[in-house]
Amino acid sequence: MSRKSKAPPTSLAHAPRMRKEVCAHAKIASAERYAVMGDNLAIGVSIAVHERHASTSNPFDALTLEDLTRGLEERDSILGRLFPNRDISDLVSLSDQELRELVLTSGPSPHSTNLTSRSDNTPNESITQDSQWDEDRRERDPLPAEADDVNALSLPLDRQASYLGISSIRAALGAILQMRPQLRASLASRQETYNESSSLRDNGMQCCQMVQSPTENPRVKWSRKGQALVDVYFKRIHIMTPLLDETSFRTTYLSGNRHDSPWLALLNMVLAMGSIAASKSSDREHYKYYTSAMRHLDISAFGSSQIETLQALAIIGGHYLHYINRPNRGNAILGAAFRMASALGFHREPSDQDKEGDQLQVAELRRRIWWCLVCLDTLASMTLGRPSFGRFCPSIDIQPPKLSTGEHGQLDSEPDMDTMLLAENIRFCRIATEIQDKLTVTPFLQPADRDRFDGMLVSWFASLPSLLSDDQEFDELVHLGRCTMRWQYWNLRMLLCRPALLEAASKPGVYSQPADQDAIEKCQLLSKTAIEDIAQSWKNDQMSGWNAVWHLYQAVMIPLLSMVWQPQNPAVSEWKSQIEMVLGLFESMRDWSLTARCSKRVVSQIYETICESIRRSERSFPDINMNPNMFLDQDLDQWADVLDVDDILNMLCQD
Repeated sequence: MSRKSKAPPTSLAHAPRMRKEVCAHAKIASAERYAVMGDNLAIGVSIAVHERHASTSNPFDALTLEDLTRGLEERDSILGRLFPNRDISDLVSLSDQELRELVLTSGPSPHSTNLTSRSDNTPNESITQDSQWDEDRRERDPLPAEADDVNALSLPLDRQASYLGISSIRAALGAILQMRPQLRASLASRQETYNESSSLRDNGMQCCQMVQSPTENPRVKWSRKGQALVDVYFKRIHIMTPLLDETSFRTTYLSGNRHDSPWLALLNMVLAMGSIAASKSSDREHYKYYTSAMRHLDISAFGSSQIETLQALAIIGGHYLHYINRPNRGNAILGAAFRMASALGFHREPSDQDKEGDQLQVAELRRRIWWCLVCLDTLASMTLGRPSFGRFCPSIDIQPPKLSTGEHGQLDSEPDMDTMLLAENIRFCRIATEIQDKLTVTPFLQPADRDRFDGMLVSWFASLPSLLSDDQEFDELVHLGRCTMRWQYWNLRMLLCRPALLEAASKPGVYSQPADQDAIEKCQLLSKTAIEDIAQSWKNDQMSGWNAVWHLYQAVMIPLLSMVWQPQNPAVSEWKSQIEMVLGLFESMRDWSLTARCSKRVVSQIYETICESIRRSERSFPDINMNPNMFLDQDLDQWADVLDVDDILNMLCQD
């Protein structure tokens, strides 16, 4: 047989039969992975056809090649939407009935379809299905016990650190080291002793091995354990960040019909966070669910228009990665989730015609998702000292979530508590964003600006609904949300005043202005108030313990810094009492916070070293010529070479 008479490639020969068998029964779903495959396959067919006709002068060759290529691309586009995550070779052997069943079980949920079909009020603005944010992803490590440079709970051995500003923990620690450089040697000695005693234990701390990626997505069947974790998620996580439609999620999980990647990623992250909230800090089962979720979220996920993908990324970047102390990675993923949400038009208020009937519920979910992203990003970056990148810019016109009320203005039902918490968090985050942006540009605020911002926070707190501000006892849901909101309030007011303390501590012997002295005293009082509040209101569960340890760690830096600055101050005994209270709380919270043990070790070693240094020192600190700008906007070389803050941070290794 001559070369011209050879049969066409197998994949091309099967195309007509596949289209005939499938297209009559299909529900067109969102295109996911077959676009690239179709392009590559079309190129291969084009080359084969070109070689086949290279020696002929048939005038229809060009037309035939074009028709075949276009037909093949159309075929692959349809198959990709009908059978996401399926190879063509897997479909060829299936019967007609099996193909029909596969089509019917592969589609997205109604909520996903509704949400992705309306990208904006203007029909000309469409969603780019295959867009990607090409971000270099850090190699996935085994779960660390505690490790991040942002919260000063570890520092990489290569001494690289991310950018952090005046509101970061590193600023406070840098000031302590600069005023007391002799602390470095003592802390290094303590850490060497600790490393020797814990090296054997550290070698066995890996909690979970990475699981090999399966060739296809298995169904996740309903189970009692899974149902319990879902219940815990909606009880303790959803109350603070209502990202999901609870009814739709529970219905889909109970049916067990979906096994597409977006759904499996979301389900596994709900199970991961439910596992954290339901167990003690020593439990590592959550990591199993996290690794399962990440198998369904490769780099192409950032180009997805599936609502479940967006929700899964929000949980990962806003909650989980902060829990396992990967704040920089979480910050990057949450930023990508913002871009995905804006590509879906979630930053725009739906038109009036989209607020009728079933679309009313869809519009409300869009609002909640967008504002949850805003709140997660604001609260996570509160102590980073980085710009907000316009969370509340004028081009964002989406309205806050709506509270359903009765005829007398009262809440219709208890489930609206999550919406109430979200609405108040939005108001808080609007103020916090303005403060963060101001501190990023001008670390040392003018007294008038400082007082204005503090007044805004005090006014917000005073206007909270009685359910969130009264001290009366409520159930677990209200208590957790109310306490977390109050701790955030103390912390932000404290951070607003802390630059005055840092500036005064950087200039020993220089008299502070009365306004700055007032700010310093207010900062010290707020840290004391926060510590006492947390001591009285935290509960024995991980969501409470996780938040409590984080806020205690922020607050205890104030008495530590104050002791180094003014070791002869009559208030030293009170500062010591506060620090010792925090150390006791860290010990009590070990079962309920992944970082409680490490936080206690850090604070304890700094505190003991300061006390020893004070006992050996003269009556006052030696004069130190310190430039306050050294710890405002961090530069890697400056921190490493001038402040040598790594000496104090390197003791915070994983344990």
